[in-house]
Amino acid sequence: MSEQPLLAVSDLAFAYNGAVAVRDVSLEVRPAEIVALLGSNGAGKSTTVKAIAGAHKPQHGRISFRGEPIAGEPCHVVVRRGITLVPEGRLVFPQMSVLDNLRMGGHALSSAADAARNLDRVFSIFPRLAERQAQLAGSLSGGEQQMLAIARGMMSSPALLILDEPSLGLMPKLVQELFQLIQRVNGEGVSILLVEQNVHQSLRIAHRGYVMEKGQIVLSGTGQELLGNEFVRRAFLGH
Repeated sequence: MSEQPLLAVSDLAFAYNGAVAVRDVSLEVRPAEIVALLGSNGAGKSTTVKAIAGAHKPQHGRISFRGEPIAGEPCHVVVRRGITLVPEGRLVFPQMSVLDNLRMGGHALSSAADAARNLDRVFSIFPRLAERQAQLAGSLSGGEQQMLAIARGMMSSPALLILDEPSLGLMPKLVQELFQLIQRVNGEGVSILLVEQNVHQSLRIAHRGYVMEKGQIVLSGTGQELLGNEFVRRAFLGH
C-alpha cells in the first residue's frame, strides 16, 4: 500500500457561530484504504467530513487531495476532483425511481459512456438495486435506501468515498450486510473514510482509525490496535 496519502488533513479548525466544533484535526487516507473516524455524538466527526467535502469552509488548516489543496472549494468542485460524501440520513429522492436516483449521482460525469459504465459497476456491486431499478426509492426498505445512497455516491467515480453513519437505524442483520458491501466497494479500489458509531464493525474492516473527542483527535492506530485499546473498549465497546 502506497505511503503517499490520497487525502491529507492537517490542523483543521471549524466553528459554528463562534462555537468551536473541531480544532487541530489532522488525519490521512491512503489509496485503497478504509479509515474509520470514530467518536460519540457531538465529537466533531460529521463537521470534519463536511469540511473535507466542501460543505463547510474551515477557519484554519489545510486539506489536500492527490497533493493539491482543496480547503474551501465548493462541493461540486470537490466531487469533480474525486471525493464524494454520502451524508447521514440516506437522503434519497423518494418520488424518483432507483434508476433516476443513480443517474442524479452521475450528473457530474463528462460523458454518457462514463455514466453507463458506472451504472453497470454499481449494479454488479448492488444487484438488489438492479432488480428494483424501476421502483420508487421511497418504497425501498431502510437497508435498500442506504445501499442506494452509497451506490449513488459511486456514480460520480470517486477515488475517496466518505460515508457518514451508514448503519444508523438499520437492523443488525442489515448492518452486517452493509459492512460487507463497504468492503466490496473498497475492493474495487475506492478509498473510504467511514464515520460510524458502530465501533466494533468499523474497526473490524478498517485498515486504520482515528478517535475524536470534543472536536479533537485523541487516538489513532490500525483497526486491530484500536479494537484492543483499553480506552476504546471501555468508551465504545462496553468492556
